[in-house]
Amino acid sequence: MADRALLVTYTFPPRIGGRETYLYELFSRLPPEEVAVLTPHEPDDGRFDARLAFPVYREPRARWHWFMEGRRTRLRWLTDLVRKLHLRRRDILYCGVAVPDALTGWLLSRTLGMTYVVFAYAKEIIEPLSSPRLAAWRERTLREAATVITISRYARQLLVEKGVEPSRIAIIPPGVDVERFHPDPAAGEAVRRRYQLGDGPLLLTVARLTPRKGHDLVLRALPALRRQFPDLHYAIVGVGADAPRLHRLIAELGLIDVVRLIGAVEDAALPGWYNAADVMVMPNRMEGSDVEGFGIVFLEAAACGKPVIGGRSGGTDDAVLDGRTGYLVDPTSIADLVAAAARLLADSALAQAMGEAGRIRVEREFTWRRSAERLLALHRRLLARKEMPLPDPALLLRRLDMV
Repeated sequence: MADRALLVTYTFPPRIGGRETYLYELFSRLPPEEVAVLTPHEPDDGRFDARLAFPVYREPRARWHWFMEGRRTRLRWLTDLVRKLHLRRRDILYCGVAVPDALTGWLLSRTLGMTYVVFAYAKEIIEPLSSPRLAAWRERTLREAATVITISRYARQLLVEKGVEPSRIAIIPPGVDVERFHPDPAAGEAVRRRYQLGDGPLLLTVARLTPRKGHDLVLRALPALRRQFPDLHYAIVGVGADAPRLHRLIAELGLIDVVRLIGAVEDAALPGWYNAADVMVMPNRMEGSDVEGFGIVFLEAAACGKPVIGGRSGGTDDAVLDGRTGYLVDPTSIADLVAAAARLLADSALAQAMGEAGRIRVEREFTWRRSAERLLALHRRLLARKEMPLPDPALLLRRLDMV
C-alpha cells in the first residue's frame, strides 16, 4: 500500500471559502490511493464525499477542541485517529490550519513519531487567540513542523517573524482552473443581459462582504468615476456581515441605480461575471489582524483576460503584477483608486494588454495542476526521511501529559 498524505483539517468542502477551495483543489489532484482526509461534519457532506476518489472521515466539530480538555480526552482523540485512519509511521500528516489542526499534528509527532506539515495562510499566523497559552502553542507547532506551507511571500515573512526556520517554509500559491476560467465574451454578454447592466463600463468585485475587502472604498470612488464615465455600473458578488453597512453607504452616496449587490452565485456562474466586467477591483486592506494572504479572485479574473486592481496590502503583490496585469493602489486612498480605474476604463488597449498578460501569467505559473505538483514533490521528499521507531506505551502516556 502506498504511503499516504493524511489531511486533518477543521475546514473542508462542502463548506465554502478560500482555504476550503485551496485544500480541496490540491489534495484532489494527488494520487487518490495516497490521500485520506479527516474533517468535521458539514450539511450535505455525504453527497459531496460520495463524488471523491479518496476517503473522507467526518467527526463532530466539537471533537476538534480536544486540546482544551484533560489527558483522557487527548488519549481518546489519539486512539480514534489511529483506529480510524489506520496510521502508519510513513504516513505524512498535513494540518489544514494552524489552530486547531497543527495541535493534532504536534500530538502525533510527539507520541507516534509521525511527520507533520502545517498550512498557514496569513491571518491565522497573527490573529489574536483566546489565551496567551494557546498562542504560544500555535507558534510552537509552527516552529516544530517538518514544513510549513504558505501561499505568498508576505505570509512567508510573517512565519519567519514567528521564529519558523526559513528553510522549512514552502510557498505553494493558489491556482486556477484555466479551462473553466477563460475569456468568453458570450458568457459575459449573457450576464449583462440577465442583470440588465447595459453596455457601459462595469466594475466588479467578487469577495465576501467584509471590511478588509474594500467595497466601501470603491463605493466612495464611484461619484468621481461617474463624472468621467456617466454610464458606469458596479456589481458586487458575495455575501457577508458587512452587507447592511454597504447598503446604507450606497443610499447615502446616491448610488442605488449604479450599484448591484448580486449576493451569492453558483460556482459555475463566476466565469460569466468576470467576462462581463471591464475591470475586477478589490482594494483590500488590513483590518486588525484580518489581512489578504493572496487574493485568488485576482487570478480568476486574469484567467478570463481581465485587468485587476488590488490594494497594496498583504500578499496581493504575488497575485497582481503592478503595472503589468493590473494596478496595486493605496487601499485608504479614494484618489489613488479613481486614478487607476479611470486609466483602465479610458484606455481599452491598455486594459486588453494587461488582461492578456494576466492570462498568460496564470497559464504559466498559477494552475491548480502546477500547485498540486509542488505539493506532491514535497510529499516525496518528506517520505525519503529516516524511519523513526514508535515509542513504547509508557513513554506515549508521559508525552500525552506534555500536550
